[in-house]
Amino acid sequence: MNLLRVLNKFVSAANRFRSSIFALAILIAIIIFTAQTTGIFELLESNLLDKFFQIRASEGMEARIVMITFDDVDISKIGKWPFSDAVVAKMITKVRNGKPRVIGLDVYRNIPVDSGFEELKSVLQSTPNLIVAEKIVQPSVSPPNYISYDQQVGFVDVMVDEDGIVRRGLLSVEKDGGEIVYSFAIKIALQYLRAENISPQISTGSDRAVTLGKAKILPYQSGYEFTDDGGYQTLMNYRCRTDCFQSISMTDVLAGKYPQNLFENRIVLIGSTAESLRDFFLSPYGKIPGVYIHANLISQIVNGAINGRPFLQTSPKWIEGILVLLSSFVGVNGISSFLRLGSLGKSQFIIGIITFLSISVFGLLVISYLSFLLSLWLPIVPTVFSFLFSSVISIIYLSEKFRYASNIDELTQIANRRYFDRFLHKNFNTKKDLSVILCDIDHFKLYNDSYGHQSGDLCLKQVASAIAKSVRSGELAGRYGGEEFAVVLPDADFEAALSVAERIVMNVRSLNIPHKSSKTSNIVTLSCGIATMTVEDGSSLDLLIRADRALYKAKELGRDRAVGSDQV
Repeated sequence: MNLLRVLNKFVSAANRFRSSIFALAILIAIIIFTAQTTGIFELLESNLLDKFFQIRASEGMEARIVMITFDDVDISKIGKWPFSDAVVAKMITKVRNGKPRVIGLDVYRNIPVDSGFEELKSVLQSTPNLIVAEKIVQPSVSPPNYISYDQQVGFVDVMVDEDGIVRRGLLSVEKDGGEIVYSFAIKIALQYLRAENISPQISTGSDRAVTLGKAKILPYQSGYEFTDDGGYQTLMNYRCRTDCFQSISMTDVLAGKYPQNLFENRIVLIGSTAESLRDFFLSPYGKIPGVYIHANLISQIVNGAINGRPFLQTSPKWIEGILVLLSSFVGVNGISSFLRLGSLGKSQFIIGIITFLSISVFGLLVISYLSFLLSLWLPIVPTVFSFLFSSVISIIYLSEKFRYASNIDELTQIANRRYFDRFLHKNFNTKKDLSVILCDIDHFKLYNDSYGHQSGDLCLKQVASAIAKSVRSGELAGRYGGEEFAVVLPDADFEAALSVAERIVMNVRSLNIPHKSSKTSNIVTLSCGIATMTVEDGSSLDLLIRADRALYKAKELGRDRAVGSDQV
């Protein structure tokens, strides 16, 4: 009963709606959507997105990109880290001779290293299709100062989520002075696309959209207070971890052990996979070398512009809000439908609820995954929580409501006989003061004969309401049967019970319900019998018998009065 009162208060703010269940669904949706904007579901959403990447079918090899990597074995063979300028110059020269469209050097060259500085400087300056890495976030690493910064330099900094996973690609950043600098990946992609006569078209609208060939890039906006969405970011639509990119070791390149046309007209990325250099990040697939992060982002941009491979977009917040609201309604209405199936056994009911919840949650996950395959990230975690929360609240609320309704007399809306008996037995067993009042409407059969059963029902409702208003919190007024009513007064001695009974008689008389056939009065009246528990009482049934005798004594004395059992 207390739980029902709490839940009724929970929905009291929505009483203007057609039903409390409808209001409950609205309030749950508001709570979930408000919680969503704080980022409480962000980690779960992101982890689910990672799972989608992991189970998505392979898109095959990326034919436009070749990786030149060096691990700890290669470093050992070459003999020293960092590599000398002469080694880097030799490697770039060999790659350049293979006629690649773009070369990306994910190796810092901010200071001269051993021999070959002039040779490397000459190679870098004479290779305009070479993009060199810099780091702009502290601790920063500057690029070589002897090449064109605008044409040949891109930053390799990445956006890392709170759980350490890279899910967003940073394309550009505006520095404090207003200068816009571009990432390693976007510089390489734009250089490659220039040969396809594809250049970015920047929207003048508020959406900051960039059209690049067949691709339309929209800046990522998280909508969460604690997520860094500065700069121009896009969601990473990973192609793979590493296995979709053709790779060759740096030592094999230096030794000339590769096909003659391996680099021709391709993007060639040079970077570390050495554990000792720790250039690794977490991706949806697990740990991945930084150069492969850039490779995935470059592939995403290039394939989007040329082939129309969609960029992964986030759904508008209003769509997420509608899904949260709909799931709340489904949860509430679905559970309420089950609870109304009174013919189901307990085990059937439990199996039905579990099946309903499981199928619904699975369906929401399938919807989210299908939207992901269509390159729309539809965060489904808030929707699932809304559905489960509304289902659980609905089970609690409606179960309590139905249980409450099963204890209420349908006509008079006070306790029915079954609940009255339980309440009396429970309080009788406390062995504390306990009083019972039995009430009977005087000459009610004559009232029905004179005014009809419809008026008789209305009379019963009014009398029940008057009796209920005469008792205090913790006391119980119930319909005992027909035109009889009963009141249980815990912790009440005879004097207190007599006062309540006299108040009941007076309140019913004050209703002034006409009763032309009454042999007692020209209005409806009530007779009451009172019994109080003593240590000699053997059972609650004995208490009721004594109250019933007192009621008959009240009738013998002329009705419209209250009589105690000690007066019998």
